Amino acid sequence: MYLSYLIFIWGDIVIIKRLFLSLKEILIVMGIQYFIVIISILLLGYNSSIVWGTVFLMIFDIIYIVSKLKIIDVSFNIKNNYFPYMLLGISISIIYNMILYKFNLYQYSYVNLPFIVNILASGIIGPIFEEVLFRISFINKLEKITSSKLLIIFVSSFIFAISHSNLFSIIIASILGVINSYIFIKRKDAIKICLVHIFINITSSFLYCYNSYILILGIALLIISLLCFLSKK
Repeated sequence: MYLSYLIFIWGDIVIIKRLFLSLKEILIVMGIQYFIVIISILLLGYNSSIVWGTVFLMIFDIIYIVSKLKIIDVSFNIKNNYFPYMLLGISISIIYNMILYKFNLYQYSYVNLPFIVNILASGIIGPIFEEVLFRISFINKLEKITSSKLLIIFVSSFIFAISHSNLFSIIIASILGVINSYIFIKRKDAIKICLVHIFINITSSFLYCYNSYILILGIALLIISLLCFLSKK
């Protein structure tokens, strides 16, 4: 009995060790990212050139990580119905932002960047980078460690959430992490999870204040997207 207990404990230790090793890629990529950004800001100040540099670095990281993955669906097939995933992203963004504005919880960014730069960096490239790093690559590693889908969703969502800088970003990152981890485990489709994330971020760029009609629209879009998902089953 004592021997079986030791074997059980040793198995847990091995799993924990492998979990930490699976984080190596995230720690290295994010570490380099933050280091370059911090040094650049200290030397040059925060401006659009820093953002462009970060964008190109993220593109390089995306290409590098995806090139190492052999089993991943990145092909855009017009037969796939991507519309519900777009609606899901828009609805989550609307509901979340309206709640923040309603209770005066929104944390404004005082960095003045051209709108197109903001859309490209935080609305398109940023989401793709985060999905590749925290979902596609990380979940691929976690699936080699454990067969528990619930554990994979929890771990990947938790790591993604704590990589964000403030409480409200952590909240939305947790929600997105759970949703996109589930979608990716179930569908193994990179395009779908990227679309959810992209439409969350882009929609946020067009929301500036609380509006009850927009909130109702967001709830309606969420219901429509959920009905679309249910109809597929």
